[in-house]
Amino acid sequence: MHKLTELFKTHHERVFATHGATAKGVDWNDESELAFRYSKMLDVLARDGRRPGGVPSVLDVGCGWGGLLQFARANGVELDYTGIDVVASMVEHARERFPDAKFTLGDVLEEQGEGRYDFVICNAILTQRLTASIIEMEAFSNAMLRKMFELCRYGMVTNFMSTRVNYMVENLYYRNPADTLGWCLLELSPKVKLDHGYSSLKTGQGKFYDFTLYVYKD
Repeated sequence: MHKLTELFKTHHERVFATHGATAKGVDWNDESELAFRYSKMLDVLARDGRRPGGVPSVLDVGCGWGGLLQFARANGVELDYTGIDVVASMVEHARERFPDAKFTLGDVLEEQGEGRYDFVICNAILTQRLTASIIEMEAFSNAMLRKMFELCRYGMVTNFMSTRVNYMVENLYYRNPADTLGWCLLELSPKVKLDHGYSSLKTGQGKFYDFTLYVYKD
């Protein structure tokens, strides 16, 4: 297991043990902000402006206790869902809560098989760096982007903290949106969409400081 994966595993074991199956249990402060990010993740299903026929297969990387699946079902979005996470307590809870879905205990970087899922989703895993260096986190996030793109059949989505902010928090990972867009165009696909439009959007809880990245296959 990658040393950064081990770092995130230890952190999220502690957070989940403290807060359980809540937004705080996956390191978010507010339920409504988490729900907003889930909606951004599910926007990946609209490929070329439309959803492919049938029920799309989805891999949820860093699925936690299954919050994305719960949100999708509450909003009438049918998925052939697989979640993967390295935190055993989260996976065990998800399996009990959603016995008809598939949850895997494992590291996505060790997954094999090109195009195994229609879409790969990764919400808020690459927004943190904890005690890792920026250089370490950049290499790790690039490896994750390559792996998620390999595993998807149609497209993938993730999010990052944006460098277009007026302050930064030391334990979070910020990426330049323009540089990230250029990297994906050069390294992954010419079909890239970057949504920075909601960043710094004023809400009752404050502002958003992240952006969402969608990468599709030809």
